Amino acid sequence: MGVMGGSPQTGVNERATYASLLRTRGVSALFGISLTTVIATSLQILALSVAVFQQTGSALWSTIAFAAGFLPQLVGGTLLTSLADRWPPRALLASGSVARAASAFVIAFGGLPPAASIAVVAVVAVWQPVPMAAQSTLLTRLVTGERYVLGRSVLGLISSGAQLLGLAAGGAAVQLLGATAAFAVAGLVSLLGLLPLLAIPRTSGAPGTAHRWRPAETWVGNGRLLRDPAVRRILVAWWLGPALLVGAEALVVPYVGEQRTAGMPAGLLLAAFPAGAAVGDLVVGRFLPDEVRRRSVPWLFALVGAPLLPLAWHPGLAVAWTCFALASVGMAYQLGGQQAFLAAVPETQRGLAFGLFSTGLMGGQGVGPVIAGIFADHIGAGLTMTALGLAILVAAARFGSVPAPRVEPPAAGAQT
Repeated sequence: MGVMGGSPQTGVNERATYASLLRTRGVSALFGISLTTVIATSLQILALSVAVFQQTGSALWSTIAFAAGFLPQLVGGTLLTSLADRWPPRALLASGSVARAASAFVIAFGGLPPAASIAVVAVVAVWQPVPMAAQSTLLTRLVTGERYVLGRSVLGLISSGAQLLGLAAGGAAVQLLGATAAFAVAGLVSLLGLLPLLAIPRTSGAPGTAHRWRPAETWVGNGRLLRDPAVRRILVAWWLGPALLVGAEALVVPYVGEQRTAGMPAGLLLAAFPAGAAVGDLVVGRFLPDEVRRRSVPWLFALVGAPLLPLAWHPGLAVAWTCFALASVGMAYQLGGQQAFLAAVPETQRGLAFGLFSTGLMGGQGVGPVIAGIFADHIGAGLTMTALGLAILVAAARFGSVPAPRVEPPAAGAQT
């Protein structure tokens, strides 16, 4: 099924470049919303973790606070994301910004105890998969073909850069203003995300979704999508890589502790992950043609795992930084399945499909570190990272091949 173009500039004959992408009406604004969303979310999660730890002195409560912004998204992704196909994307994107800002201001000025602050963030997190799905769906309406894949790569670049900026800004805000005041900064950044909405074209929900919404619609629709072999294969591949790599990322601090010599701090090692991801999104999204991207998926997927193999031997922190960066470059394998995924999903269910992807992604990123931590307690962080690398190689061999995009036959009586 074809994708709706957002303007005359989205024609498929024009070469996909960053300039042509940014000239398309609404695209720059969509990127601006993504930037403010990631910065505000990163800042708020960091501030909440610090504030809860300062109030309780408990590492467990601090960990729960960190997870509060992610794990509840499983609930919203399971029950609510079909709304992304029904309601106007601008309204859904605005709702996400307003909800994040409101929660940040309530925590900043409400004098809440730690459990209540965590509950506020968790409640808002339940809704977040819906505006996230609306963002992805809106991109499919604004741009098509090669330009859509380039747009997805730019969103990846923004996410990587904004995570670094959000964590840096969060650390500075907590240090200079205190954790409570940092929430107010996060709220202001969220409200800034409302400004780019003015430049986004008004669009309605997907065609064919005028019937009354039912809570079970998301659950039933997710089941229908997962019964499609092509959709299921792509989604499982997209879920496994991040879940296993985040498991390795979660072990960076204990891995540094296993080193017998002094080296770079854990924060610098952690920076290797978004840095490598940004390089991968740039190179694969901008310079590889779509068919080459699709055929490169197994090799890029394997690249996520292969650099983790030497870490059991503790080769040194500089080498470890390079390994983490190379593994993150391989995460660009997800770009190779974008066209096939769009072709396999009906236009009326794209919001639901992107919501399902986000739900599995967040769930995997919550479960992966827990499983990795259990193994690391018994066999050490380095050996666990190597085991995760082997698991990624197995996943790449099993799920790495991406089916060619489906081509719908012409309708009966259509001219050829």
